[in-house]
Amino acid sequence: MSIPAKRVDYVSVKLVKESSFLYKDRVCNSTTGAYQLFSELIEDKPDEHLAVACLNTKLEPVNVAVLSIGSVTQANVYCRSVIRNALLSNAISVIVAHNHPSGNVTPSKNDVAFTKRLAKACAFMGINLLDHLVIGADGDFTSLKSEEREIFG
Repeated sequence: MSIPAKRVDYVSVKLVKESSFLYKDRVCNSTTGAYQLFSELIEDKPDEHLAVACLNTKLEPVNVAVLSIGSVTQANVYCRSVIRNALLSNAISVIVAHNHPSGNVTPSKNDVAFTKRLAKACAFMGINLLDHLVIGADGDFTSLKSEEREIFG
């Protein structure tokens, strides 16, 4: 008795552009530039939002995506979500950012732990994790690259 053939779906996976905006600096090569890229998307949100910017070889943003919308105190995201966006964007580098609705830009233990996991995952996949920003209110932000140098090497 032979086993019948298994039908396998043929699929394609792609990102879908929802909208766009102008980024005046064009190249994202500083923490201030990274803040300006993310601020309009997540700074004044009442709940935590975590976003990723995918960059090309010239450090130009290819796209930005909000990967998680959480509660007032946390936004859960898996490293694989960041990696998926980077791979689908053919990105060389990524920057992640999330807001703290409280306005306090001190990274939490969870922020540091997530960044460590993400740095390892990105390195394994050949993607540069350039920074992780914690954005507060009124232009206040912290760079985990500046605060937690050992994470980034």
